[in-house]
Amino acid sequence: MRAISAGDMKRSQRWAAEFVCSDLGLGRLEALLYHIWALYVGGVQAPGWPSLWYKNIQHMRTIWGRSGGDIRVVRNTPSVRQSVAECVAWLVLASKKPLPVMPKSEDCFREAEAMRARLRAGGGSGDQASTRRIWDTKHDGHDLKTIGNEFEAALRTNQISRMLFWIVWLQTLDSLKECPPVKERGPPGLTKKQQKSVLWFLVAVLDDLISETRAYTPEEGKAILNLLHMTWPKLSTKAKRDILASISISIQDRCQKSLSLTAPPTPAPPTAGMRAAMSDIDAIYAEIADEAKRFVSETPKITELTAEAAAMATAQANTRALPTSFDKLSLAFHIAGGK
Repeated sequence: MRAISAGDMKRSQRWAAEFVCSDLGLGRLEALLYHIWALYVGGVQAPGWPSLWYKNIQHMRTIWGRSGGDIRVVRNTPSVRQSVAECVAWLVLASKKPLPVMPKSEDCFREAEAMRARLRAGGGSGDQASTRRIWDTKHDGHDLKTIGNEFEAALRTNQISRMLFWIVWLQTLDSLKECPPVKERGPPGLTKKQQKSVLWFLVAVLDDLISETRAYTPEEGKAILNLLHMTWPKLSTKAKRDILASISISIQDRCQKSLSLTAPPTPAPPTAGMRAAMSDIDAIYAEIADEAKRFVSETPKITELTAEAAAMATAQANTRALPTSFDKLSLAFHIAGGK
């Protein structure tokens, strides 16, 4: 994350390759790159990355299925390595705009009583179009309608700090026992508890806003939400919050730019720079393999061994055959004494 935020191509590609070479690294990388996009790139409106990463995840999962679930086949496939390298290079070269500082849960609790008093006194924002379409009178608690209206009004009127406040408040409510009832909106494949998260109410409101405001192309809007569906179980609480905040800010920003006739579109990263980064990817994996082989070939020096144990250790070191694969899992199995 630090390497991508600093625009360091070499280190970014090296750490991404380390993920690919690790046992469960590709699954972690799916969610991590989406979080990095939200933290540094999503608010700049650099187009195309969510669609690209969504297609590449589908490609990698297709290879996984065809291999019979053999992760070694997936991570040693050149097209998988190129797909990861392409998406990492895109993030490195894209214009950066870090997310604003998010309010904390303590801030929400501190302002909660004053906010309730204002709303009870009739100081609310009134019904908003998207919230009115999404809120379900049969299944959703009344508090959700109020939060949705306040959040949507803040987004439509360019009140970014207030908009982020409602995102954090909703996520805080999601972790409490007295969380308001909510309709199941999560995609199939999630647990019942995950499907009934109140955050899916916010996702549904954002989906409706994307359709209404045309903040994204239909393909890109669908990819952003599909990435949420695919990576939800792997996203941390902070990652979910940051991604929802980034999408909200980008919708608000695009709505503002649509009113301006002078705002130029944000260009995509240069193709030449991405090609140059991807051309060096084989050398990075070769370097990782070389380091792994050197690690295995080194004989540990352990003091105070008996003569018999020392002779056995020497014999094992002399007869050990190094694997030729770049697969780190094979190396680990070899170190453990496997054949």
